[in-house]
Amino acid sequence: MKYYAYCVARREIPEVNRPGIENQILENLQFDDVIVVVSKFAGDIVQVTRPNVLAHEAVVRAVMSFSTPLPFRFGTLVSEVGLRNFVESRRPSLIARLDAIQNCVEMSVKIIWPNRPDDSSEGAPVPGNMGAGTAFLRNKKLELLGNERLHDEADEIRGWLTNGLKGKVRQEFVTVEPRSKIVVSGAFLIEKLTENEFKNSVKLLQESRPELHFLTSGPWPPYTFANIDLEFETQFRVS
Repeated sequence: MKYYAYCVARREIPEVNRPGIENQILENLQFDDVIVVVSKFAGDIVQVTRPNVLAHEAVVRAVMSFSTPLPFRFGTLVSEVGLRNFVESRRPSLIARLDAIQNCVEMSVKIIWPNRPDDSSEGAPVPGNMGAGTAFLRNKKLELLGNERLHDEADEIRGWLTNGLKGKVRQEFVTVEPRSKIVVSGAFLIEKLTENEFKNSVKLLQESRPELHFLTSGPWPPYTFANIDLEFETQFRVS
């Protein structure tokens, strides 16, 4: 029998009174001061369905009302022996990570630039006396210059966002995609008590750059800052 793993928590937490994946009863498996919330699972693959995804999220959120858990990636299946080996071999890093996220939540901020700078050399007029080879090199140069401009402008937006939120986050993970409509995607770990302050700071940033569109969401469990699914996959070959 396998277990479906939802999250890791520290110290004693009450039993979560709600069904898990496939309406299974939730269990707290305790390994000294580390608790893993699980439910039994008879199959080998967890189907990615809306009810299953919502059940996973609901369990993690329920645990958040008692503690700040490290969530597992959706679909993590493991035996009790594998789970015990994982916890015992990774105990110091798990406890350090649990301490780092205590009383924190994750907020998401995405920035869209609706009028993205022109990054293409297509349509640039070619002088009549220019040969095909010269025209190709010219357009290639224009393309490289356009790409460089895109990267510079995207990096400027990223720096402006992170500087504007400096001092209000514990950790951050920000990516930049200059050729995407969503140019900046940021996950921010903040203390629960500062949620309103964080949202107000984002609002002020948005008001100062009305040409940019913001997509904000949260609070979420700290999925981005858990990173325990990778350890399972690489160390224990569990997917």
